[in-house]
Amino acid sequence: MTAANRFLRGKSMSMDFVNRIKKEMAEGIVRAILEDAGYRVIDSGIEKVLRELSCLSHAEYSALGYPDALSRLPDFTVMNREQNEKFLVEVKYRSDWGRAIFDEVRDQAKIFGELTLVSINAGAQSLHAFDSPSLFIRGCRLRFQGDQYQLHQRSKRGDAISFDWVSVDTLEDESSLWWSMTPLHEIFSKVGERRDSQTLQKAVACINGILR
Repeated sequence: MTAANRFLRGKSMSMDFVNRIKKEMAEGIVRAILEDAGYRVIDSGIEKVLRELSCLSHAEYSALGYPDALSRLPDFTVMNREQNEKFLVEVKYRSDWGRAIFDEVRDQAKIFGELTLVSINAGAQSLHAFDSPSLFIRGCRLRFQGDQYQLHQRSKRGDAISFDWVSVDTLEDESSLWWSMTPLHEIFSKVGERRDSQTLQKAVACINGILR
């Protein structure tokens, strides 16, 4: 192996490690927010259910031949305390968020029918003079309706908020797309019930201080 190849391999391994740390921390932040609001958060991702897999390379994991559906299990199953409401939740951290994130979870939405994507966007730019939690943490519902991959898109005019199912394939990769994602408290209603809670603000502080 040449010196250049060793350098590139070392850089790749370092990036993989950094990305893994960011993913773990992003999942931890989302878990803390939801648990603080009273939700039950259950690990369902294959790397959490079978922890021994985390030490394998991609090639070693592929050689095991796990079914595709098992390898695409979402990060969390989230239920309310009464256990009559559930969400299949996939968490994604990005410093450069864009439309491509929907393509990454397309197969998951197709396998499970509907998926809740929670995104942490460390590179989000504020439209105001202050940073609210929804600047960095937003989510959306994704589903397959027949053969069409759809996003439950949020729009706001004045004080009126509305949602429409739109085809993901028609979406433009532009900055306004982030703002058509939904603040977390509008997906998980219990997050917004505790007006005295500073969980979201503390989560933003963690994102600013650690994940950037």
